[in-house]
Amino acid sequence: METVTLRNSITIDNKEVKEINLDFDKLTGYALIEAENKSRLMGDATPDLAFSMRYQALLASKASGIKYDDILSLPAPDMIAVITKVKNFLIG
Repeated sequence: METVTLRNSITIDNKEVKEINLDFDKLTGYALIEAENKSRLMGDATPDLAFSMRYQALLASKASGIKYDDILSLPAPDMIAVITKVKNFLIG
């Protein structure tokens, strides 16, 4: 499990969140393909999805249990920290 400590806490579903835990072990191949399909349907044309911010955010959502829109609503430095963990997982 990877943990990202947020620079500033945020509120998600009326709860203060200071960290985002990314449990990549709970992802399955089906989850990866589902995120790929969603990303493509959203218009993502990135040739290698490991480098797609949209795909990375979708996987971060699945790995953390936090809604995709909440991942996108993070301040940029925090979102970059989260999706960097996902990218590192993907290119491992």
